[in-house]
Amino acid sequence: MGNSDVFALAEEISQMKIIGKAFLIIVVACFCPIVLFAQTRGEAIKVVTLIEDTKMNEPKDMVAAHGLCLYIERNGQRILFDTGPSSQFIRNSEKLGVDITKVNGVIVSHAHIDHLDGLPFFLWTNKRASVYLSKNALKNETFRVVCSKMDERSFNRIRFVDEFTEIAQNIFILTELDERHPVRDRVDHEIVFVIKNNGKLVVFSGCSHGEILNIIGTVTRMFPNMYIKAVIGGFHLAGTAKDVVEEIGREMGKDPIERIYTCHCTGMENYRILKRILGPRIEYVSTGSKFYLF
Repeated sequence: MGNSDVFALAEEISQMKIIGKAFLIIVVACFCPIVLFAQTRGEAIKVVTLIEDTKMNEPKDMVAAHGLCLYIERNGQRILFDTGPSSQFIRNSEKLGVDITKVNGVIVSHAHIDHLDGLPFFLWTNKRASVYLSKNALKNETFRVVCSKMDERSFNRIRFVDEFTEIAQNIFILTELDERHPVRDRVDHEIVFVIKNNGKLVVFSGCSHGEILNIIGTVTRMFPNMYIKAVIGGFHLAGTAKDVVEEIGREMGKDPIERIYTCHCTGMENYRILKRILGPRIEYVSTGSKFYLF
């Protein structure tokens, strides 16, 4: 190859880089206003994973832990879903640009250590948010131990629910599930959290002890003629036989759910099985992940 050919190739590569950068700028310029416009109108739900069993490479020095803590922001509402097993979610929140002091509500999916034990640290940090748990948590030994770490004022911020409740505008808690599918590990203090947004539903489940298929079925019945935009949470599949996981994946695939974000007790191996069945509809979320739902 002669010098002229080399210079020509270099010039072509340079032009391709310029075109590539221009394309990136156009994509960012087009997408960012959509996000900002949606957030301004209250139409976007922002979800940030503060604690999960795995973690993203960035930001640096984040901590992963066996448990779950999600930060959800919508139309001025700032909600924490579960608090993980310790204060680690607070450390991660600082790196992820989440101000825990501005959270105005906490929903704890169930009274197990990996979802509940961070609660006292939250209550020490945030002095105003109400906390929602199943009333059946009062009978749970783990919850009683966690309560022993709280003062009376903190405990009095807890609201116990025992029926279908709208805790804020378009934010609902479900306490009972239809059991059309066998329940492998029953927990009587589990609740499910649903947001109604843009005429669609976003469903959050901590561990899905009541079975994710039962959760989807119950939400569909409780909100007739409404479309489930997304399901987010752990599916309690660790140690589950492959054929059972495959059947759950096939059944989930029958529902017109646009996005499925799983994590925690689903496990990476079971996620891969579900991924083969559900394809691009399902993603795994780790500590540090952020996404928007419109």
